[in-house]
Amino acid sequence: MKPRTQLKQWVSLQHQGQLIRGTNKPYVEHLFAVAEMARPVVTLGYEIGLCHDLLEDTEVTQSELLAALLGFGYSHDEAYAITYCVVELTDVYTSGDYPELSKSARKLLEHKRLLTISPAAQTVKYADLIYNTIWMLKYDPKHAAQYMAKKRVLLADLNRGNAKLRRQLSNLISDDIIKSDHDG
Repeated sequence: MKPRTQLKQWVSLQHQGQLIRGTNKPYVEHLFAVAEMARPVVTLGYEIGLCHDLLEDTEVTQSELLAALLGFGYSHDEAYAITYCVVELTDVYTSGDYPELSKSARKLLEHKRLLTISPAAQTVKYADLIYNTIWMLKYDPKHAAQYMAKKRVLLADLNRGNAKLRRQLSNLISDDIIKSDHDG
């Protein structure tokens, strides 16, 4: 079995029972969508997109992810590159680790941290935000304008990833989308 197929099955198992908020769809559908968006525009984008929430949303550790990737047949360099980007995409400033900080303080620190992540990780972040924005528009339109405003602020500074995907995200979260949505 190919490494990518093994990884896909393993990630699905790790996220088993998780659902996309507001739906009955398995959470892995989000991961597959992000992986497919990132695949053509960044090396190992499929794998990074597939794994981007593992360390945040499952019990999998960084070392377990690395071991799994090596076990599936990814080269040492590939496994380290994937793991490195997944770590970059994992929230650092969580309420569990920083209970003394307010939510807004944690969000600001997380925003600043995201500006330092690699171009590959930023590209996968664009794909994640594209998916999440589409989800917001469909399942939580009441909060979509506020969400998109926050993402415009982030995207203004998050500029090291793939230009095509960044432009796609920028168009999606533009003021024009919100205005036309409210006008129609």
